[in-house]
Amino acid sequence: MAPPLYGEDLARIHLAGYGFHWERAAPFILATLRTRGIHDGLVVDLGCGGGQWLRVLSDAGYDVCGVDVSPAMIRECKRWVPEARAIRGSFVTARLPRCRAVTALGEPLNYTRGKADIQRVIRSVARVLEPGGLFIFDIRVPAMRDVASVTHARVGEDWACISVTTEDRRHGTLRRDITTFRRVGGAYRRRHVTHILHIYRADEVERWLREAGFTVRRYRGYGDCRFEGRQAAFVCRKGAR
Repeated sequence: MAPPLYGEDLARIHLAGYGFHWERAAPFILATLRTRGIHDGLVVDLGCGGGQWLRVLSDAGYDVCGVDVSPAMIRECKRWVPEARAIRGSFVTARLPRCRAVTALGEPLNYTRGKADIQRVIRSVARVLEPGGLFIFDIRVPAMRDVASVTHARVGEDWACISVTTEDRRHGTLRRDITTFRRVGGAYRRRHVTHILHIYRADEVERWLREAGFTVRRYRGYGDCRFEGRQAAFVCRKGAR
């Protein structure tokens, strides 16, 4: 059996050192929800991870539900946001609850296995959103040019994480080789996992959204949280029936 994408060590490290995406995106998304008249009600987060964004939403007065395939992430989410409803499983196949908004931050939709899967997610979200509801998410898009492998490293008080990212433009995939070191007792435990993401063109995703009944606006970031040409953000409104 393949190791989980986010086991215990990577889940803890992700919670401790990788909250910057949600923190930077939060002001724009909260303002967008309120501007569109969504001041309360249920918000569902796909690929919720350890629950950082759900914590922000709950503190802002929303009911929250998170979906994640990783048991370790769901445990962290329940610890971080005990009031949240947590669904363990793939958001591709999970039965999502009726809600006022759905979010997916930090490229979780790229973990779908191809175009059929991401279109299935879009249709599922369209079914459960109330009329006028919002679907806000970001995706990884093809690089503007060929790039060599990129290495990133982050170090915390009792952990370190090194990732090597390689994009295969021919096959439309991105590979992340992630090595973690986490202090357990008097020693550091080493773990390694490989993540394979599917890359989708922004214009294709926009077309699938419109076919599902959404009006769509595409952004290069979330307000002051600007991307560097490798991601696209979408704010999509479900039309009234």
